[in-house]
Amino acid sequence: MNNDARAKCIMTMYEIYPISRKLVFDTFDRKKYDITRTQQIIMLSLSLCGTLTMSKLAAKINTSNEQATRAVAQLVDKGFIVRMHNPENRRVINIKLTEEAEIFFNKMKAEIIDDLIEKFSCLSNEEMEEFSRSLENVSDVLKKVMK
Repeated sequence: MNNDARAKCIMTMYEIYPISRKLVFDTFDRKKYDITRTQQIIMLSLSLCGTLTMSKLAAKINTSNEQATRAVAQLVDKGFIVRMHNPENRRVINIKLTEEAEIFFNKMKAEIIDDLIEKFSCLSNEEMEEFSRSLENVSDVLKKVMK
């Protein structure tokens, strides 16, 4: 594959990103859940990864340490995140979701999935299967690129 074809793939990725972000976040009712999109992304990251340091969280969600710290502080105040000192290095703060947050997040995720299933109902089973395979391929490629 030549560089022009690679550039076209990259531009398609840039085209897909805002569409997929809008699709996911338009199903998220900020007023209903009373958490920001950044807080939602933090909760999703912790749900997938378990415990993270503040620095790793900020890098994972592609934001500054300061912005991540502010969003985490608000989630701590809501009882959704607990901070713990790393036993090997007390300057490092580990964070994880509370049990209350896991319950809340699973409920919110189920509602969002239901909304998205409805949006995708316009696709046939064959189209959905092809889309699923395509997403798995894209995910595999992106993970490979990020190593």
